[in-house]
Amino acid sequence: MKLKVRCRSMPYAAAATWNFGLKAVSKAFDILASKGKAIDAVEEGIKAVELDPDVLTVGLGGIPNLEGVCELDASIMDGYTLRAGAVGGVRNVLHPITVARRILEMTPHILLVGSEATRFASKLGLTVSEFTWKKGALERWKELLSNIEAGVDLQPYMEKIKAYIEYYRLHETISIVALDSYGNLAAGSSTTGLPLKIPGRVGDSAIIGAGVYADNSVGAACTTGVGEIAQITLLSKSVCDLMRNGLEPQDACEEAIKDAFRYKYYKGGIAVLAINRLGEIGAASSRRDFIYAYIVEGMDEPEVKPGVYIEPSYI
Repeated sequence: MKLKVRCRSMPYAAAATWNFGLKAVSKAFDILASKGKAIDAVEEGIKAVELDPDVLTVGLGGIPNLEGVCELDASIMDGYTLRAGAVGGVRNVLHPITVARRILEMTPHILLVGSEATRFASKLGLTVSEFTWKKGALERWKELLSNIEAGVDLQPYMEKIKAYIEYYRLHETISIVALDSYGNLAAGSSTTGLPLKIPGRVGDSAIIGAGVYADNSVGAACTTGVGEIAQITLLSKSVCDLMRNGLEPQDACEEAIKDAFRYKYYKGGIAVLAINRLGEIGAASSRRDFIYAYIVEGMDEPEVKPGVYIEPSYI
């Protein structure tokens, strides 16, 4: 006698950083509610923010680097296959998250950077010859630049960059995690990078394990903030490891943020957002004003919630 096995779909959910994450999770949820894949939800959710003219820290035409050039970072990871794709310092691309997805799908590599990343995107028809700066992006860049004597003396510049990072503390990246009804997880991130960054600087949004990580057996995590902190601590992977060891997403995020500030050199704001394979969500930050948007199956619309604040404790 054969037993009949009834397959029950998993609860689907999505969460994204900042208030503009509302747009990302709304788009992602439409896909998830239609039995779409988590990785598609992540890509499309991020694309919606990349095109948002009011978000100056994400997408082509946002705040440029020190030389006035818009260099973009992005990454995406599939928790089912454990494959990932990322771009660092790519130029003239409307959707760096899509370029990252193509790297995942079409190549044996994970990360492409600089001019070769741009050339790869161009071969796929994903670059543009012209673009319009987002309103206020250049004005904001000029305002920041006026406080730095660029090109005169590198050392004063470096000291001012450190002071700038400490003062502003948190850079607003769009990062998102999603769980689909098949139990698959995905994570993604996209950013213009730290304003006034040295040309060629690649942040955590392009680094798997730092800015994003996803594993169907555990959960997914993503970050926003000063990328160097997430990179040196492999923050997203650390959160997933903590969940693997039995912590719930909220506890894992809090523990990871506490651990991120063990050393004095890496200062600034950082936040991490996570979801486990049950659809439970958690978030923590070293900034009191960090918020995230989320929606889970059964909710009528997404909501915004503050992440748990963790006071940095430097050794």
